[in-house]
Amino acid sequence: MGRDMLQGGGKLVISAGNRKTGAGHFGRFIVDEGVEKMSFHWEADFDQGGRSVLAIHPLTWVNDWPVAGDLFEEGTYEIESVRRGYALELAVDFVRMQGGRMGFGRGAVTEPVPPLADQKLEDVIETWPKGTIDMRIGDYMFRPHQKWTITPVTDSEGYLGGYYYKIVIDGTNRALAAAENKTVVAVPEFTGAPEQLWKIEMLTDGTYRIMPKEVLGCDEELALISTADSTPGLGKFDFNSDNSKWNFKTK
Repeated sequence: MGRDMLQGGGKLVISAGNRKTGAGHFGRFIVDEGVEKMSFHWEADFDQGGRSVLAIHPLTWVNDWPVAGDLFEEGTYEIESVRRGYALELAVDFVRMQGGRMGFGRGAVTEPVPPLADQKLEDVIETWPKGTIDMRIGDYMFRPHQKWTITPVTDSEGYLGGYYYKIVIDGTNRALAAAENKTVVAVPEFTGAPEQLWKIEMLTDGTYRIMPKEVLGCDEELALISTADSTPGLGKFDFNSDNSKWNFKTK
């Protein structure tokens, strides 16, 4: 705050929440450039009978001050490229929504205008290929091929601060996978294979990096990147490039 601690300076790094109180014993661990974790304990976890428990959170920096990041929560998201602001999506044919469009100059509206219904998975899934589908990045338009359900895989080994995640098209078992030649695809079924398990880590600036546990045919540690305006791929993580950064928006 620009003031001596004795004069009321300083600010909380993390406060009580989610039925846990008494954060203490801060520790900092640097995983990679732009990827940091903080360890501490909760003095009392109400869901664990009030006992003291270990916790590991992402560590972010706001105006050069450490702030605890939020643990990633499972849910259905748009996965948005920071580079372009476009959404990760299946490379499938565009299916127009029902209801048509009402543009300018089409006469006066003489009766109530009903809202358009969201496009549903059953409206489009039969137009998708049955096998592996390529990926692309496009403007988010509320479509089923752009909505991803992300859940932790709790029966697999994890990494510092969390479990690996499966990332599937909402309402299906079609899973994001790290394929050969440093590409990403959507396979028909999630099997728990290493190339279908994803590490999701908040970066020190509050954005995220997304990394597969393994890449088919490759021994390098790679991250999901936006290689061009419309092409996702796998490459070396670079904290100084927006190509390596992603956001998750609830949909």
